[in-house]
Amino acid sequence: MPPDRSPKVCIVGAARTPIGLKCGTLSRLSAEDLAVLAGDEAIRRAGVPRDRIDAAVGANVYQHTAPGAQDIYFPRNVAMRCRLNVETPALLVQRICGSGLQAAVCAFQHIVLPPDVDETSVVLCVAAETMSRVPRILRAPRLHTSFWEFAETGGVEDAMLASLNHDLAHTSMMLTADEYGHRVGVTRRECDEFADLSHARARAAQRESHLNGGDALRGTFVLETTGPDDRPVHLARDECVRRTSIDTLAALPALTPNGLVTAGNASEISDGAAALLLADRAVAEREGWPTHVEMLGYGVAGVDPRVMGRGPVPAVEQALARAGLERHQIDLWEINEAFAAQYLGVEKELGLDRAKVNVNGGAIAIGHPLAASGARLITDLIYEMQRRGVRHGCASACIGGGQGVAVVIQVKP
Repeated sequence: MPPDRSPKVCIVGAARTPIGLKCGTLSRLSAEDLAVLAGDEAIRRAGVPRDRIDAAVGANVYQHTAPGAQDIYFPRNVAMRCRLNVETPALLVQRICGSGLQAAVCAFQHIVLPPDVDETSVVLCVAAETMSRVPRILRAPRLHTSFWEFAETGGVEDAMLASLNHDLAHTSMMLTADEYGHRVGVTRRECDEFADLSHARARAAQRESHLNGGDALRGTFVLETTGPDDRPVHLARDECVRRTSIDTLAALPALTPNGLVTAGNASEISDGAAALLLADRAVAEREGWPTHVEMLGYGVAGVDPRVMGRGPVPAVEQALARAGLERHQIDLWEINEAFAAQYLGVEKELGLDRAKVNVNGGAIAIGHPLAASGARLITDLIYEMQRRGVRHGCASACIGGGQGVAVVIQVKP
């Protein structure tokens, strides 16, 4: 075979906000506000001049959380507020829970395309969600006689609750986790034990955080800003993490037919953002930017919507094949914990060693701000791999509607 001359893609900068509890410290900030803070920090860490960034990709799921319905401008506004060139184009991607990973995939695709198709060599990816601000919607139709007026009839929907149902597949997110876990033999006890472990690991990571004098969670930065009401906003740890016990978790009522899902072993509704800066390795080497983290490949796959939590299984296999690696060669994993039952199903199917997965806790403890989670997974994976001195890592998430996405990275000393 001829040598592979396609561009290599490095992640030259990565950063994430602490994750805020629903209706908590970050709830006054829009997704755009949070993305700007994360984007600025990732650019600062990379040391890349802002005028060298060729494109921006933004990930956001819940629209109409920003004042004045400005969400449609999300990636463009973030690019401009991060002081990129006005000529720098911006794209919004939405792959539900995989949106943050998809932003990295889109950036990778931009960079590896031949120059006669796309000359992009440096891409800023921002991913953010303020789930606290998801509105209710009045489904009143416009009047035929006056376009700018509405009928007095129409139902009111909670935009978040309604979206957690997948009407076409006659299911909901928690039902899919319950069904998937049941099919592969997951028990309620296992779900509660895993939820307790997620919180325990997250608490340990906070104690060892670089923001607390240690060397963990280096992807996180102290978030200090001013809210729209001019009040100061300060957050230096993931706000959702709490003390738990098996007994407390076991006492919570089951919410699903097979009894696997409870409020305690599902991911936290939350707010947050993460950002990644990707670059052609040859360009980064020439400019003296960090090149020790390389994105080797990705996978995106579809599965039966009734067991959407299975999505990481084929996505991981696809990503590993493209990266030329086997499962046993992955030193560290980040698999999004949408639900304990869902994660445990993936763990069983892929034969994962739990000691190498979500070692600083996952979304059950940290929170799952939908679009931000994928970029958060990559950010935390990078810094933990550097901390441990390991070489290969994989981040993956299941996706509502029956999909999965995965990204494989390599860290060099």
